[in-house]
Amino acid sequence: MAFLLFGCSTKKDAFINRGYHAMTAQNNILYNGEIAFQNGLNEINEKYRDNYWEILPIEPISIEEGKIDVPDYKIRKTKKAKEDEENKSLTPFELAEEKAVKAIQKHSMNIGGKEKNKKIDDAYLLLGKSRYYTSRFVPAMEAFNYVIKNYPEASLIDETTVWKAKTNIRMQNEETAINSLLELVEKEDLEEAVLEDAFTTMALGFYQIDSTYQTINALQNAVEVSKNPTTKARNLFILGQLYRKENSLNNSQQAFQDLIDYRKAPYKYKIHAEIEQIKNFELAGKSSEVIPRLEKLIEVRENRPYLDELYYHLAILEMERGDKEAALANYQKSVHAKNAKPYQKGLSYEASGNIYFDDSEYVKASSFYDSVLQVSGNLDTKRIRKLRRKKQSLESVLVFEEVIRRNDSIWHVLSMDREEQNAHFENYIAELKQQEKEAKEQAEFLEDLKRYEDTGLASAQAVVKPKNKKGDWYFYSDETVSFGASEFRNTWGNITLSDNWRQSDKTVLRQTNSNSEIEKSTENSSEPEKYQVNYYVDQLPSTLREIDSISNLRSSTYYQLGLIYKEQFQEYELAAETLETLLEIFPEDKLVLGTYYHLFRTYEAMGNTEKADYYSNIVVRRFPNSVFADMIMNPDELVSNESNKTPEGRYREIYFTYKSGDYLQTVYDISKALRTFEGTPIVPKLELLKAYALAKVKGKKAFLEALDYIVLNYANTDEGKKAKELLRKLK
Repeated sequence: MAFLLFGCSTKKDAFINRGYHAMTAQNNILYNGEIAFQNGLNEINEKYRDNYWEILPIEPISIEEGKIDVPDYKIRKTKKAKEDEENKSLTPFELAEEKAVKAIQKHSMNIGGKEKNKKIDDAYLLLGKSRYYTSRFVPAMEAFNYVIKNYPEASLIDETTVWKAKTNIRMQNEETAINSLLELVEKEDLEEAVLEDAFTTMALGFYQIDSTYQTINALQNAVEVSKNPTTKARNLFILGQLYRKENSLNNSQQAFQDLIDYRKAPYKYKIHAEIEQIKNFELAGKSSEVIPRLEKLIEVRENRPYLDELYYHLAILEMERGDKEAALANYQKSVHAKNAKPYQKGLSYEASGNIYFDDSEYVKASSFYDSVLQVSGNLDTKRIRKLRRKKQSLESVLVFEEVIRRNDSIWHVLSMDREEQNAHFENYIAELKQQEKEAKEQAEFLEDLKRYEDTGLASAQAVVKPKNKKGDWYFYSDETVSFGASEFRNTWGNITLSDNWRQSDKTVLRQTNSNSEIEKSTENSSEPEKYQVNYYVDQLPSTLREIDSISNLRSSTYYQLGLIYKEQFQEYELAAETLETLLEIFPEDKLVLGTYYHLFRTYEAMGNTEKADYYSNIVVRRFPNSVFADMIMNPDELVSNESNKTPEGRYREIYFTYKSGDYLQTVYDISKALRTFEGTPIVPKLELLKAYALAKVKGKKAFLEALDYIVLNYANTDEGKKAKELLRKLK
């Protein structure tokens, strides 16, 4: 009683008071706070998912943006019952922070400017760590600074220094953090756990300022003194990744091997170290050496959670040795592996799509790219944005190819005389009837099969199930009645109840009745339009305007498709084939000059000098005053001032010239920039700006012509769509 009575005061510096408040703070409030803090760490470890396709973060936490400086935590002053109720809604770190604040508030003994309770520094450290893990770095820094300033001789001062350095790094004060850690690691008798944490934090700081070499050194030091199996395994794994980034594959292999040989390492790091070594073999061009090793890993039962990654790498190795079918099969196994991760699924779908894309099977490639977008959670990454643009271009290709196929077919029919057209459509109608007949027979077969399956099931149930308890008579058994009704319908069809039904004309088999009705219907009605030749002949374009429209659409589609193959897909053989087809069918088309020029550039990119010279000579000889001829004859003149600028930077400069009202200079500058930045995404923007400048200088006609050019050449870009909309409004 005396101990409680005299020890409760926080204003009296006596042994009893100091002992009471230190013991109460340590064994009650701080004990519960430390448990809550550890629960928070466990929750982070359970929920955090590493992306092993990227260099792992040295500290495995996710720092949320916009949470760096949150207003300080408000102390709850409530009764115990209400406090317990509110604690249930707190996160573990918020609860730990609340306990730390409570310990400070109730048990701090600040007498004469000095803290007499030796456990309050523990409370401030817990307070700072809890705030750190809720991304509240400024309040966390205040707590750590308080400990360092007021408890310079405390046993936990070194640990607090490390946590202050971590906080500085998160606040982008990397140099301050690194300098403080360099001083700390020079201290003698520093605890190994603190030393490991200091080197790991130092590595985090060096990595933040892109100093890979010093990051590697710090991680090596951390590994040498490490006693924590999880931290050591993670640091070894990151070392292997960083060595590979520096193209030091031997050191990378050794780091991963050290991790594999480390008995205490968590298995997730060991199996991924095996995979990383296989990646190194892939980079070194030694795929055939590791295929048996990878197949052996797939057979290990313990590796089942990682089959999606293992099959993916096996597919890569199979592709490298030229077995495309095996590669596709393994990509599919990767996707359908149990517990396959969404990110890995996306990679496998993308790799499959790339195989079909390289084989010009664009429909299949597009479906796989669709799957990537469906399984990928974050659609705002650089990889996904690039894939989405590729898919949009691919969709344009599919549309253009379908337009070409349809218009080529129409053009082929238009080139026939009337007798040939009739024969063509008669053959088509015959094929159509045959297809419909086969489809009908298949549908009837499936219907009969289902009926017989139902009948067989009813019969089996009648045999297997016990008799109805009402008796053995036929109509007492529901199963038997159902079976009999089904058999009756199969034999006689759906017959209306009437006298002498067996002798009536209606007593014909269902199938016979059905066939006779079809025959009767066919006799009494004319054939559908789709079976009549005139139905198709009448739809053919007949006027000169309609034929010209198809001709123009056909030529522009070939041209746009060729440019997409050339500019966006770098499929130069397809581009050359498409553009040369355009020259064959439309030798005098308005697009012929551009076609010759792009064929020159295409063959130049392919390294076919003979063909490139052939088409460049045509442009220079037949169109000597054209911009394209100037681009061929004076290439060096074009890159004088433009080559030292980015496309976006040059566009901004020209745009300012346009806004200033100097439209002639704008047209001149754009003409030069177009030659310099040919083939880059900035070209459609420059063309649209040039169209606006021409409208100011030469009027509506020049504006419409410029818009026409943009629509023809860049239809699948935002600028092409804008030009098309403007044309629709102005014409």
